[in-house]
Amino acid sequence: MMPTARHLTLLGGLCLIALLSDIFQAPVAMVYTLIIFYLLWVGSDLLRLWQLPGLQLQRQLDANIPVREWVDASLRLTLEHGRPQRLLLEELRDAVFECDGLPAEVWLQAGQQATLNYRLRANRRGSFAFQAVQYRLFSPAGFWSRKRTVPLPQPVRVQPNYQAVVNMTLQGEEQAVARMGLRLQRRRGEGTEFHQLREYRAGDAIRKIDWKATSRARKLISKEFRDEQDQQLVFLLDTGRRMRHSEAGINFMDDTINAMLLVSHIAARQGDAVGFMAFGNHQHWCPPQKHKSIVKQLVDHCFDIQPGLVHSDYLRSAQRLLELQKRRALVVILTNTRDEDSEDLEKAVVLLRKRHLVAIADLQEDFFCHLEQQDFNHSEQALTYLAAQQYQQSRQQMQRSLTGLGAVYLDCIANDLPARLVGAYQQIKSSGRL
Repeated sequence: MMPTARHLTLLGGLCLIALLSDIFQAPVAMVYTLIIFYLLWVGSDLLRLWQLPGLQLQRQLDANIPVREWVDASLRLTLEHGRPQRLLLEELRDAVFECDGLPAEVWLQAGQQATLNYRLRANRRGSFAFQAVQYRLFSPAGFWSRKRTVPLPQPVRVQPNYQAVVNMTLQGEEQAVARMGLRLQRRRGEGTEFHQLREYRAGDAIRKIDWKATSRARKLISKEFRDEQDQQLVFLLDTGRRMRHSEAGINFMDDTINAMLLVSHIAARQGDAVGFMAFGNHQHWCPPQKHKSIVKQLVDHCFDIQPGLVHSDYLRSAQRLLELQKRRALVVILTNTRDEDSEDLEKAVVLLRKRHLVAIADLQEDFFCHLEQQDFNHSEQALTYLAAQQYQQSRQQMQRSLTGLGAVYLDCIANDLPARLVGAYQQIKSSGRL
């Protein structure tokens, strides 16, 4: 219960009248009459405020929302009886949510329903819950306001924003991949797995002609191959402290998960089984599954994975993966390394290469890409540039070492990760190395 600005103005005016009456020797009875009138007026207004009926509220919000995207929400208000009311509404929410459109003031008539639309944006993935809606009632004369809280518990799951996967599904895989700057080439009669027989086309290799089918059909018939299906793709997801780095408010973990979901969608469309293992801050294993809705299943397993302050042990995670994944697979390590990680990472690659084909997507801070474009007018800037150059040289040395061990190494910034991963996956599939 709080007095409003109108109440405070009235009280201030009464105090001023009392002061002036004392200065100019006005009749005391007049001042007492004003005080009694004031008390009766605000008292009756306070009593009517307590008698005002409550408000019925209903929230409409999706149970699953994408991270860092504005989503629509609404509150349905119902005032069954009583006099018209002025309300000030606010959503009691976790600090991870931003709100656009609240608090908001609403006028409601008796028996009227109204819908208050607003928007929410979550800045972190995970499981959260809205607990209640709070609104402030104003007395009929406007001297008092009363705060009421209506419990409206609703769990909300903030998921990775895999809009790129949805766009790829709607636009068609080839068109969407082309928009990423990649070019998928269809090869006539080439591949690693027999697909179908078809009529001979100019340019088909002679060795691809099926002579038995040609004799039966009395025309040239060629064999058509495609990239082998029913293969295994396993992501090794680093959740250690290096993945906490953020650029433009988005940490490496969010970008990495989005890229992982995109490649998983493409792999599932090509008939491959997809899984992932998290190591570092989270220890989680999702075995490879061959399913068209693999993206949804992966989201259910990784939506609340957050990078921690722990150091990621590449060798130990490789040993664990060998115990869990018996069949040969393309293992994609998603991480952010430093030069002190090279020895541990090399041992992990050597161990994994005994059974699997290994690819490493090593994220690099965007700062290093723009460093050469800056002007160095101070010694501190020059030292920063030299340190960055040394860091880049160490990464190049690690790249040569890992490539020499037979791994596919991708050195890229977070924005380029989806396109680089898709391109590497398509190239490995078409080469038949897996």
